[in-house]
Amino acid sequence: MLKIAVLGAGRMAREVLQVIQDNPRCETSGIWARSAAGLPEALVSPDLAFVLAAADVAIDFTLADATSRVVQEALIAGKPLVCGVSGLNEQQMKEIEDASGRIPLLYDRNMSYGIAVLTHLLQQSGNAFSSDFVTEIHETHHRHKKDAPSGTALLLGETLAASRGQSFADVYHYDPDGNEASPADAIRFFVSREGEVPGDHKVIFRNAAESVELSHSIADRRVFAEGAVKAALWLKSRSKGRYRMLDVLGQQGKSAGASGSA
Repeated sequence: MLKIAVLGAGRMAREVLQVIQDNPRCETSGIWARSAAGLPEALVSPDLAFVLAAADVAIDFTLADATSRVVQEALIAGKPLVCGVSGLNEQQMKEIEDASGRIPLLYDRNMSYGIAVLTHLLQQSGNAFSSDFVTEIHETHHRHKKDAPSGTALLLGETLAASRGQSFADVYHYDPDGNEASPADAIRFFVSREGEVPGDHKVIFRNAAESVELSHSIADRRVFAEGAVKAALWLKSRSKGRYRMLDVLGQQGKSAGASGSA
């Protein structure tokens, strides 16, 4: 029975709690939250160190503002960490990378099986299109989402750029007003915020004669929680290192292991 600490009390953290409850292989050991509103009161504590101490592994779906503290406390406790927080800056990503040299740490902007497979497909096919094809990434999320483009859209763009041997910073193009011209080799991002859409992503390659689309759509945010719990079960038996959902799914062949690569 894997004891999982759930960090956060938002919509995703509550989905994780439900998935843990439905999984006979794991149990919730504690919840890091300010208050127990709508949560099992006996499991809730505002003391992060206390919550981590009782766990075998932690799942973090808090906010970017809390990430540095979560990573530091996981290091002190020596606990494996699954982090699904989006919108992290360069310093926070460096902290995750550094921490993975001491604990098993899985970070991914999207925990769904489908996005992991789509990422794998882009790794294999991203450089298959000639220079006359333009590349677009379209994403739609619920109106409450603040970061744009989404972390998943950026992940897809970074994967494409890497598959082509490009610097993502050089080919990234996002102009919400549509007023700026973009280079021919740019990866163009288009963002929509509407309703309660959990997440739709589409990668389009097009020229004057044809187009190819790879798309992924979420109907229920539970898939993210299921992926996170699956990652926690997998991560507990790993040595220190930085991992992704692709490692969990075995799409990369040999996993990152103790080298800390991702």
